[in-house]
Amino acid sequence: MGAAPSREGDAARAAAREHTKRCRERRRLMREAVRQRRLLAASHAAYLRSLGVVASTLTRFAVGEPLPVSDHTPPAVIVQRAVAPSSPPPLLRAIDQRRREASQQQQQEDGGVFVDVGEVAAATRTEGVVVGGAEEELRMVVRHRSLAEVAAGLEEYFVKASVAGDAVSSLLEAAATEYKGGSHSFLGALCCLSAPAVDRIDSMSGRQRHSATLQQLLAWEKKLYKDVKARERLQIRHDKKLAALRDQEYSRKIGVDIQKLKTAWDRARAQLEAASRSVDTSASAIAELRDTHLGRQLLGLCHATLDMWRAMRQHHEAQGLIAQQLRGLSSRTSMEPTTEIHHKATRALEAAMNAWCAAMAAVAKHQRDYVHAVGGWLRLTVAPVNGAEASPVAAELAAFADRWGKVLDRVHCVDVLKSIKGFTAAARAVHVLQSDELRVARRVRQHTRELDRKSRMLRQVEKSYYDSYLPGGMSLWHWGRPMWRDDHLQAREARNEVAQRRDEIAACRKMVEDEMRRHAKAIDATRTATVTSVQEKLPAVFQAMAAFSASLANSLEAVCRAPQQNTHTLQ
Repeated sequence: MGAAPSREGDAARAAAREHTKRCRERRRLMREAVRQRRLLAASHAAYLRSLGVVASTLTRFAVGEPLPVSDHTPPAVIVQRAVAPSSPPPLLRAIDQRRREASQQQQQEDGGVFVDVGEVAAATRTEGVVVGGAEEELRMVVRHRSLAEVAAGLEEYFVKASVAGDAVSSLLEAAATEYKGGSHSFLGALCCLSAPAVDRIDSMSGRQRHSATLQQLLAWEKKLYKDVKARERLQIRHDKKLAALRDQEYSRKIGVDIQKLKTAWDRARAQLEAASRSVDTSASAIAELRDTHLGRQLLGLCHATLDMWRAMRQHHEAQGLIAQQLRGLSSRTSMEPTTEIHHKATRALEAAMNAWCAAMAAVAKHQRDYVHAVGGWLRLTVAPVNGAEASPVAAELAAFADRWGKVLDRVHCVDVLKSIKGFTAAARAVHVLQSDELRVARRVRQHTRELDRKSRMLRQVEKSYYDSYLPGGMSLWHWGRPMWRDDHLQAREARNEVAQRRDEIAACRKMVEDEMRRHAKAIDATRTATVTSVQEKLPAVFQAMAAFSASLANSLEAVCRAPQQNTHTLQ
């Protein structure tokens, strides 16, 4: 008789341990999602900022290179299309419908007639985007006359690409992460814990902030894990009390108060039921946050990212067309020497390109890690802790995050990083050549100053010699009578000194001429390397960026347009 209850108790304890293990993993993944959102927001802000820095440093570099573009270079024909915001998927409309139904039900229960105007207006705006989604084209013929003008055109589209990421920055709260230090610090954690409820609401849209949703989910996950651990302990205690009661009922031991055992078992059962209700409350709160707030925020973030890369594709394609005019540059049209200011501008361009490369790698990594963390958490929430069936929204969100994660794993930015590093290496090589040119220029100035000093000294010696001695070997002091032996020796020494200084000046002048020839060769080498770098390496950067943006945008569009299988059950 005791074998079946024992097996049932073992199964219950095994299920409790499995639930505890799953809740521990859910807590870890949500903690990782909170951390990765903060890192993603910071890296996204750094990436947009790096675009502006590259634009300004490239313009300053080009201003220091007076290189004209040939008149025979064909102009760039740029086609601009109005990028319409992506239409919402059925899952997003289902979430909104569920929220409105829940709000209406709550209002009916409360006896009120309040209508959520913000949600209705948001739904109206979203549907209006689909109706007015016709694309408009604008063709522009652009011709640039110099490297500086080309850089100015590139800067314009760098700024546009940076602005294209503002919507994602708003959803990720990138500015708050950058300036407030994030919640990973002690003060940041205190701000998250003690912030009033109004800080969790976006003042512009009236919806809850993404960071607040994740923080609330993490708090509930921590509570759920504690509740599940407590329920596991109470389950073990309950099973022991039940086993002792059943053993007493079976063995009828003398001296054992069976009523006391029943009371202890009833108390353990009541505690277990209370713990189960606490688990149910935590699980329901998590499900509500997931299905109402988190789902909308994830879908909105993915669509905003899709719109951003669509716009960036267009802007980088325009930059690629503008950069094609660099083919008309020629190093033979300018022999201007490199200045110290331009040398520093080249170093700043190299640093800006390095920062752009690092920001691109960081934003790709943190976005991938963030989506994987959220997707892993969503997959675990599909199998609920309290034994109830998961909502269709949870399954759809988990499938959506899984598709998103696979896209980020498949679309890599290796080619972009390679092209950026290629131009960075070219800028570094130009910087080295400029350093060599400046060293030669310093030697030219040094030898020129030395030649001027020796020339002044020669003039002084010659003046002293010709003032003291006349051509006939007669001194001014001994005019009209023959010179003595000492006078002849002094005159000879003066002539030798003059000849020696003239030889030194000739050698110094030859050295100056040699250094000037080296300087001219160094200028030519620097100009040639500069032209080669901007002609070969810079257009490749924009071509790689346009290809990467197009690939990622198309993949994200497939993710957002994938059919939702369970959406009809929600509407």
